[in-house]
Amino acid sequence: MCGIAGFINFDPSAQPENPGKVLRSMLDALRHRGPDDRGEQRIESANGPTLHLGHQRFSIIDLTQAGHQPMANDNKSVWVSTNSEIYNYKELRNELGDKFRFQSQSDTEVLLRAYEHWGVGCLDRLIGMFSFAIWDSQKEALFVARDRLGVKPLYYHIKGQQFAFASELRSLLASGLTEKSINPTGLYHYLSFGHAKAPIVNSVRELKPGHYLWVDKNGNWEEKEYWNPFSSNDTPATGAEIQQQVRSNIEEAVRCRRVSDVPLGAFLSGGIDSSVVVGTLASISDDPVTTLNIGFKEKAFDESEYSKEIATRFKTKHHVLRLDEEQLLEALPASLSAMDQPTIDGINTYLISRSAHEVGLKVALSGLGGDELFGGYPSFQLVPKLRKKWLQAIPKTFMKWGKGFFPADQATKLEHWMQGKWSGAHEYFLIRSLFCQDPVTDLFADKKQAQTEIAKDFQLTQNLVDKFPADDVFNQVSYLETFHYLQNMLLRDVDMMSMAHPLEVRVPFMDHRLVEMMFRLPGGEKSGGCAKSLLVSSMQTLLPKSVVRRKKMGFTFPFEIWMRGALRPEIESVLLSPLQQLDGLLSQPAVEKVWTDFLAGRVSWSRSWALYVLKSWINKNLR
Repeated sequence: MCGIAGFINFDPSAQPENPGKVLRSMLDALRHRGPDDRGEQRIESANGPTLHLGHQRFSIIDLTQAGHQPMANDNKSVWVSTNSEIYNYKELRNELGDKFRFQSQSDTEVLLRAYEHWGVGCLDRLIGMFSFAIWDSQKEALFVARDRLGVKPLYYHIKGQQFAFASELRSLLASGLTEKSINPTGLYHYLSFGHAKAPIVNSVRELKPGHYLWVDKNGNWEEKEYWNPFSSNDTPATGAEIQQQVRSNIEEAVRCRRVSDVPLGAFLSGGIDSSVVVGTLASISDDPVTTLNIGFKEKAFDESEYSKEIATRFKTKHHVLRLDEEQLLEALPASLSAMDQPTIDGINTYLISRSAHEVGLKVALSGLGGDELFGGYPSFQLVPKLRKKWLQAIPKTFMKWGKGFFPADQATKLEHWMQGKWSGAHEYFLIRSLFCQDPVTDLFADKKQAQTEIAKDFQLTQNLVDKFPADDVFNQVSYLETFHYLQNMLLRDVDMMSMAHPLEVRVPFMDHRLVEMMFRLPGGEKSGGCAKSLLVSSMQTLLPKSVVRRKKMGFTFPFEIWMRGALRPEIESVLLSPLQQLDGLLSQPAVEKVWTDFLAGRVSWSRSWALYVLKSWINKNLR
C-alpha cells in the first residue's frame, strides 16, 4: 500500500510557477502512507502536456528497488503510480509471461503489463484493492481507476484544463491548486450521518468505487463505471449449494489475501465476522496467526474475554490493548491528525492499528463487511418493522404520547418517521442518521441552504434505493449498508487510520466475487432465525456456540462516560469556541445547545463528538 499523487496541465500557460515543488508538497502530505521510498517523475509528451507523477511507497510485495515507482515499461511509453495490492498478480504474471519480460517480482509491474496487453479491460482481470494512475504516451491520455468496492481512496480536482489527483484529500489541499473552503453538501452529509458522502472541501471530487477516469490529450475527461455488484451473469446458487459457495468464497477471499513479503496478522473482536476470518486464516497457515483486540475496564464495552476464547481455539499469538480515557486523551491529537476527512468513527481503528504496528505487523486482515452482507445490523430488523401496516395505522397522537418511553434521540427519530422525514428516500436513512432532518436544519446558519441540501440528498438516496425491488427488503438494506455506510465511513476510516502508522488492512468480506454472489441471492435465502444466519450455517465448524449466541456489541469506545470525565475540558474548549471558517455555514448557538443537551442527558455522546471532530479537523486543515 502506498500514496499516489500527480497533476497535469493541458494548457501550458496555466502551469504552476514551480511544478516540482507542488508535487513534493503533495507527496509530503502522503509521507505517512509510504515511508519506505519516494519517486517523482516529470513525463513530457512530444506535442502535448507534461505530467508530474509521484509516489510514496510502503513495501509489502517485492521489497527491493525493482518495485520503485513511478514505474515505466521498456520504452517508457507507459508509466504507472499505484496504491494497490493485486492478490492474483502471480496468476496474471503467468498468463502474461510469454508476452513480456518481467524485471521485478512486484504486482505493480504486473498491473503495468496488464494495461499494456488489455488496456482499460485490465480492470476486469484484477482481484484486489487499488487506486492507480497510468500515463499512456502513445495515446497522450491519463487512465485513473479505483477498485470495485472502494477499499482504496482516490480524489481529484479539475479546474479548466488542469487535472490533479491524490490518495488523500489533504494532498490536494497541500498542492495549493484547490480551494480551502467547506462544501455545503459535504457538510450536510457529515452532520446527517457522521461521514461525508461527498468531499467536505469545495472543488474536490472522489472517484467513485468501481469507476475509472479517462483524461485525453485535450483535457477532456469522463468518469465511467466498469463494475457494480450486479455485473456477474453467473447462475444464482440454490439449496445446499448456497452454503458451500459462501464457504468456498470466504476461504478463497482469505487465502488470496495472505500474499505478503512482510508480517501479517488479523484483528479479532471475538464476534462472528472476525472469528470467521481468523479461523479460516489459521486453518490455512503453517505458523500461528498474530491477533489483536482492544479491551476496556468498562465491562459493557469490553470484548476481550470473547477474543481470548477464539484466540485459544485457533492457537493464535494474541495481544490485547488495554485502553482507558487518559490514554485516549493522550492519543487524541495524533488520531485527529490522521483524519483525511472528519468522521465520528475511526479513532478505534487508529489505536488498534497502532498496536498492530507496535507488535511488528505490516498487514492485518479485518472482518469488516460481514454485517453488511449477511444482515448483522439492527436495520435489517427495524426497516421491516417500520413498514408494518399495523404500526402505520396507530394514531399519531398516541405515538406522540408514547415518545416519552424512548431516549431523546430515538424519540426525535420516531416523530420524524411519523412525519415522513426520513433523512432520505428510505426508512433506512433515518435509522442511520446522526442529526435527523429538523436538528440538522437547526445546525445550519442558512436554513434555506439546509432545505436545498435536504432536497438534493433525497434524490441521491432515491437513486440508491431504486437498485432493488421494494419487496426484497433484506437486499435493499444490505445494499444500502454496503454502499452508503460501509463505503462512506468504515472503509474510508480503516484506510486513513491504518495507513497513518502505516499498516495495510485487508477485508476478505469485500472480495468482489463474494459480494456479487451475495447480491445474486434473494433476501429470503439470507434471513433466518438469528442475525447472519447464512454466515453462521455456512461456517459453523469454525464458530463455537458462545460466539453465535452472544449479543452483538460493536467496536465502540465508552465515550458517553469519558466525555463527562477526562475528555470534557478538551471537547468543551473546541465546541464553545467560534470558528471563522464556519461563519455563515454552522450556527454556533446550535452547536452549544447540542453540548448542553448532552450534559443534561437529552442527546447521546455521538452528536457532540461529531461537532468536536468537525471543528478540530477544519481548524487543522483549512486555515
